[in-house]
Amino acid sequence: MEIRARESVNMSEDLTGAIAPYATALHDVFLHSHCSSCFSKLPPQSPSTMSCTMCCSVRYCCSECLSSDSLVHSSSGECCFFMDHLKRASPNYVTEGTSDLRATLRLLYVLEMHDLVSSDSINQCSRIGGLSASGIEEALEEDEEIAERILEGSLLMSSCRKSRAPSYVSLPDGGKVERITLWAVITNSVEVQLSEGLAMGIAVYGPSFSWFNHSCFPNASYRFVLAPKNEDCISHQSNTCVVPASKGVAADVWHAWQYEEANFTNGNALCKYGPRVVVRCTKPINKGDEVCITYIDLLQTKEARHSDLWLKYKFICSCNRCISVPESYVDLILNCDARDLNKPEDVVAAPTVEDLDDDLQQAISEYSSGDDAKACCDMIESMLSENLMRDLQKGEPSGRKHILHPLHRVCFTAYMALASAYRFRALSYKTGSLYGEKSDDLFRMAKAAAAYSLVLAGAMNHLFLSECSFMMPLSHFLIGAGQSLFFLVESMKGETRQYLSEAKFTFPSCPESSAKLDSVKYNEFRLTCEGFGKRMLSLSFHCWSFLVQGLPCLEKIKNPIDFSWLGTAIFPSLLSEEGYANLCAHNPTPFTKEQKECILSLAICCVTYCKYLTSICYGPQHYLTDHAKDLLEGNDPLSQDFGTGNDLQVVTPSDPYR
Repeated sequence: MEIRARESVNMSEDLTGAIAPYATALHDVFLHSHCSSCFSKLPPQSPSTMSCTMCCSVRYCCSECLSSDSLVHSSSGECCFFMDHLKRASPNYVTEGTSDLRATLRLLYVLEMHDLVSSDSINQCSRIGGLSASGIEEALEEDEEIAERILEGSLLMSSCRKSRAPSYVSLPDGGKVERITLWAVITNSVEVQLSEGLAMGIAVYGPSFSWFNHSCFPNASYRFVLAPKNEDCISHQSNTCVVPASKGVAADVWHAWQYEEANFTNGNALCKYGPRVVVRCTKPINKGDEVCITYIDLLQTKEARHSDLWLKYKFICSCNRCISVPESYVDLILNCDARDLNKPEDVVAAPTVEDLDDDLQQAISEYSSGDDAKACCDMIESMLSENLMRDLQKGEPSGRKHILHPLHRVCFTAYMALASAYRFRALSYKTGSLYGEKSDDLFRMAKAAAAYSLVLAGAMNHLFLSECSFMMPLSHFLIGAGQSLFFLVESMKGETRQYLSEAKFTFPSCPESSAKLDSVKYNEFRLTCEGFGKRMLSLSFHCWSFLVQGLPCLEKIKNPIDFSWLGTAIFPSLLSEEGYANLCAHNPTPFTKEQKECILSLAICCVTYCKYLTSICYGPQHYLTDHAKDLLEGNDPLSQDFGTGNDLQVVTPSDPYR
């Protein structure tokens, strides 16, 4: 199955309406703080908050959500699961959560009630309700952990479904339908993120979303929106610009699609108030072209991507990036040794860096488990200092096993970990007064966090300018850099707010403020992004040497935005030679008020750039857009919590792609 464009569209257009889910389930940690029907946050001590009177495990924000969800909650077996069966589950269900089992119970009930489950699909283990369930045999044979969860989960669910009604008769398949449906949930569900922070739960959508295939160079992204409570028509499928395409599929697959189409049109979605998903194009798409999203972190080598996809979804990707010969520019840069930067692409051999990967993951693991941020920083910075390139023009020691350049994938992971660890250290120093005896330590940690966040954003911007599929992670890294720079200015024994209005006034007008973002031509988009890059480059020349003082591994990086100094044959400059020479003429100066204002202007540029990209990628109504707006208006509590654009516990930016 695949989804293709019904008509040609420019980038930055919604391709679908708000698609309602088949089934949803909050993660366990959010069951008592969010509504199990619409996923909205419950107001504290609100008289309108309601709970299931039987299990008391799910809560609702209002009577409408209670009435819309109570039948599915009780009839699916979820209520019985909470009351009687969870206590019999193995300890891993307590630690890993039960959202996948509960979503499976809900999905199976809904599909059965609407005649979307056929015996043929169950026997063939291919699809259920139009959702792909292929690969379950391989999963049960190859992955002991997944096999244990599927087998134990199917037994628990079968028992719950028997308990929901005395007349329930067990099918002779020995729990096969539960196993296949659970596997369909594992491979088709998506993490629902409606605000910054952890995903609140999972949702399973029908063919109108689940049939979007994966690509390592996707041309679309998706966002989540809350369902409106005051509209009878709860989905807007008529706005879609895409159509399904397939060859030789079973009749029940098309039955699922046709059912979804008919019920969306009539406003009778299977899950009335669950979070909706909207697919949006991030590149121009011609009529008839396939529309693809990404399922994984794209900042990986081909081998790592294929391993990730097989482990999670049991298929091998054959998109243009994966089959490109020679390999794509992005894959070459992410994996090549610094000594190979100016060699022809067909003679570059990928080095083995497993030992560096192991050291890096060990440092991150030890920090995550023990909160020893200093040890994490010391270990990773030592690794970078030993292996990061110095100056290829002067020659590197030939005996070195690894010579990393600043855009190597190991460096990306290191930047993310260091930015997060230094952020943690800065916040730990902020327990007392901002101007107390720890203010110098706070300042040093904030400066380091800002420096690593900035080089992370600049490096990602370089990859993005060669392949705009990296727009999603770039937007997250940009706001992380901007917020870290804002926090640094605030830690300089002065208030950010008193400089913000003046800095915004002197900041050149940005195309984002006047562009029509519901449809953007690629050439205009490209020029706008290059303009932001040049502005960031200009500002970075005036403050980079100050930011990297005391950080030896970053002192090796001449500039965090433009990487033409690594070799113009492979790293084209953002500027002309004359423009680059003029900027380089600005020698580093001691820290001054003007330099402080330059850092603030750089923060504004990063956040404004993020706001522009987010509007293109997700639309104007998105939590990242709101966050950027709050930062630019001075409404964000900078000193309470500032980010890096990533979560250290998941050091690859997988969530940002969605």
